Amino acid sequence: MKESKFIVQKFISGANNEGENQRNLITLNFIPLLEINQYLEQKSLRSSKTGKQYAKKLVVYLNWLDRRDLSYEKATNKYVKAFIHDLIFGYQCIEDQSVQSMSSELSYSTISSYVTVITDFYRWLDDNYKSRVSFSHDENVKRAKKSYLYGQIYSSDYKYIIDRYLPRMNPSKDYIKWYTNDEKKLICSNFMTLRDECVFRLTLEGMRIDEALSVRLDDFDADAGVIKPSRSKGKSSVDYGRENHLRVVVLPSKTREVLARYLTTERMQAENDSMHISQYIFINLKVGRYQGKPLSYRNYLRILKTASKKAGLNPDRIRTHSGRSTKVMDVLEYGALHPESALTDVEILEVFGWKSTDSIEPYRNHNNPIIAKSIIEKLNKMEGQDHD
Repeated sequence: MKESKFIVQKFISGANNEGENQRNLITLNFIPLLEINQYLEQKSLRSSKTGKQYAKKLVVYLNWLDRRDLSYEKATNKYVKAFIHDLIFGYQCIEDQSVQSMSSELSYSTISSYVTVITDFYRWLDDNYKSRVSFSHDENVKRAKKSYLYGQIYSSDYKYIIDRYLPRMNPSKDYIKWYTNDEKKLICSNFMTLRDECVFRLTLEGMRIDEALSVRLDDFDADAGVIKPSRSKGKSSVDYGRENHLRVVVLPSKTREVLARYLTTERMQAENDSMHISQYIFINLKVGRYQGKPLSYRNYLRILKTASKKAGLNPDRIRTHSGRSTKVMDVLEYGALHPESALTDVEILEVFGWKSTDSIEPYRNHNNPIIAKSIIEKLNKMEGQDHD
């Protein structure tokens, strides 16, 4: 296989009032490419992470073309389709109808994101370079032909290729979406540290895992029993040293107790041993190079799956978001059982940090027996009143 000529490299531009500006650029034989990196620069304006993700996917595509002695300017629909097939199956099998039930190493969403990057790149090229002025008439004709090819690529629907294969190869996982009270207790009792139990309890209070792992020491008011995430979906992150305007989560007594014990025992010990002062509440406890540094999502997911397995649950069905889903159903169940004190829509939006009540639908359990029974009782009561 040919060596990859296109690579992603980090470049730092001159310092400005906000400090150094870091960008991830694509190079060919270590030379930055003008058109491609102009595109990536546009994608990096709002977030450097977005630019990096686009660069990583685009460079895979460029190297795939290069191994076939093609450049992105000369690629056609045929080659984009072949690239997608290779992402799905791992090798060229465009017309091989004998291939059945292969396991793709990439998920549906990942392969779809490649399609998004490629088509968006060609649309950008068409918008910005199809009308390049040239003194050569022949060059103008050539540019027009490229424009046609660009439009041919970005106007095509490639998702049907993914839909044709991935649903039968990678069925969606059957996650545990809502915990029972017994499952909550079992998982809590099988964590090895107070830290891990505390993170889990925060998700049971409706916090997303990113929100839970982002909380800082200043975000927790032990006396009031409230905590605030430093990051939240759909809202900007809080700048350290500034007031946190993100939502407030009121903690139950048990969670407050576990958190307080963790801060004064495990966390204090890890910080003293590592001599690493962290602003984040949840840090790595194990002795080593990462001790005292922020606890990562990947590390916590592994810990959660281990505790769940000890609790008798299938770790393959465990995800970090189920605590939040469970909290949603707890709120709805309470409202069904106690309609006189049920939360209003405004209060529900405040509790979960949503902008619209439409956001509740993905979390709703339509087979919940408590809510179903409450609805039937209300309907029966209404029918009885109608007969009076």
